[in-house]
This record gives sequence, structure tokens and C-alpha cells, in this order.
Amino acid sequence: MNLNLPEFDKKELLSRSANLAQLAGITPFEYTQGKAAGLKALEVETGNALSYVVLQDRCLDIYQMKYKGINVSYISKAGLAHPHYYNPKPSEFSKTFQGGMMYTCGLSNVGSPCVIDGVEYTQHGSISASPASNVSTVSKWIGNRYVMEISGDMYESRLFGENLKLRRTITTELGGKSVKICDTLENQGFEEQGYMILYHCNFGYPFLSEDTVLVLPNDHSVPRDEEAAKGMKTHTVFSKPIDGYKEQVFYHDLATDDNGYATVLVKNEKCGFGVYITYKKDTLDRLIQWKSMKTGDYVLGIEPANCSVSGRAAEQASESGLKR
Repeated sequence: MNLNLPEFDKKELLSRSANLAQLAGITPFEYTQGKAAGLKALEVETGNALSYVVLQDRCLDIYQMKYKGINVSYISKAGLAHPHYYNPKPSEFSKTFQGGMMYTCGLSNVGSPCVIDGVEYTQHGSISASPASNVSTVSKWIGNRYVMEISGDMYESRLFGENLKLRRTITTELGGKSVKICDTLENQGFEEQGYMILYHCNFGYPFLSEDTVLVLPNDHSVPRDEEAAKGMKTHTVFSKPIDGYKEQVFYHDLATDDNGYATVLVKNEKCGFGVYITYKKDTLDRLIQWKSMKTGDYVLGIEPANCSVSGRAAEQASESGLKR
């Protein structure tokens, strides 16, 4: 059931529901079993068919998301793991990659692992395994809008190296159908630091199916490699699971609106809705698409980023170089 909440002002809504927890809110909880045991999280209900889980102990990333009771997000078969299980070895990354609606990659590396001046940079970086500190949840009225926020700080720091702070605020509203993520990256060190960041947004079944279509307005697209080149004509449509399918990765350059925002749409008319991802292109100048129709690994990744997925060494050697 969808609530037609906008027709109520604050006073009338409170007259019908003095405790808004019966409609919406932020509920903290802790996982108790398996590799996720001990991991703190927060469940958000908007009261208008949208719900999602924020992982407090994993970078405030968004794990499972549902709309109208339909799962939107992709959860990998590795499942959710407490950051205690994080292992920087390249061969171990896939054992703790939970997927989820949004998985943050960075801050020192995105994509392929590499070694630079004796420093190992792990696949997709380590920020997603960082628990948030200074976590706060706020639910408040702003006029007739009931706003719910989750905020916290994550750090990527090492002796004689970088000292980066990522401040994240996730905002949604009572009766809302959208989630706003505001990240602020601060260099708290005394040397200039290059950084890489990618928002790994992952769609899964049943929202992802042969009824799903990817809409990329006014884009210029190129494949990452020969395997992706095989799928250039079909990269915006999806099939049933295919045994032995090899993943394909595409780079997209999208046009922006008058305010500098680029927007990509993933829609499924059979499910009856679509999901927009909107981002500021002057900050995130790349859009990467990850497509796997493989049986058991069935996923679409839409990934705004400030870099490629070739790794830090390749990015430093490229014409654009690392963002600072």
C-alpha cells in the first residue's frame, strides 16, 4: 500500500499518528549469525513502499533495498560479512564483496590491484570495510517535511601515507521515494593526495530480468575490452541467466542538464517502476556499467566514478591522472 502522505500537513498527520514510528523511521539493529554476526546496521522505512538497510560498520553503504516489496538490489553469493573478515589479498576480495545497492570503492584504489613504490593497493580499495564513527541519526520536521538522516565518518589513513576522511550523510523523507547521498572528502594530511572513488550501484533479481532496460540519454559508449565489444549492441538490454557468461564492462559519457547533473535510468515495466541515478558530472566524470548475465552471478552494476577500473597505477599513467 502506498500512502498519499503529501495531502497531510504536519498538524493533521500528527493528529492521526502521534508516534510516527508506526509510519516510518530509522531502526538500528545488529546481525547475529554467520559472517555478518556483530555487524551494526540501520533499517530505513519511508512509509511509501521504499525501504533499505544502511551498513553502519561498512562505510554506511546501502545493502538491501526494496520498493513495493520488490527487491531491487543485488546480493552476492558471498553474502554479508563483518569487516573483521576483510582480507587485502586480491584473491580474497570476492569472498567479502557483498554487492548491495551501493558499495563504495576507493579511496586509494578502484579496480585492479597494483603495487606502487612498495605500497600494495587492493582491489576496489578498502574504504567499504571501514566502520563509521561519529554516527548520528536524526528525524526532524522541516516545515511540513519529515526528514530522516544518517551521518558518519570513515577514514583511510596510514603511517607516512594518506590521511583521508569521508563524511557521508544519507537523507530520505517520510512518504519519499528517493535517497540522497552527500559525501564530503577531506584531506587531513599535509601533502597533496590523489584519490579514486566509485559508487558501485548493483541491481539484482527480480528487478533485474529480461524485462529490464537501461536508458542512457545522449551518451557516448565504449567497451572496456574485446569481451565487452561483443556485447556493444545489446548492452542496454538483458537476458535470462546464461551458463558460462563472461562479465562485460562499458564506459559511458553522458550529457548533463543545465545544472551539470547526469542521469541514468534502469526500468522494469513488468515490475511497474524504474530507478534513476543522478550525479554531478564535474565531480564524477565517468560512468561505468558492469553486466553479468552469468547463472548464479546475475547482476547489473551502474557505477558513477572519477576514474576507470584499471587501478591506481594505470590511472596515474593516463592523460587525466589522479584527481586531487
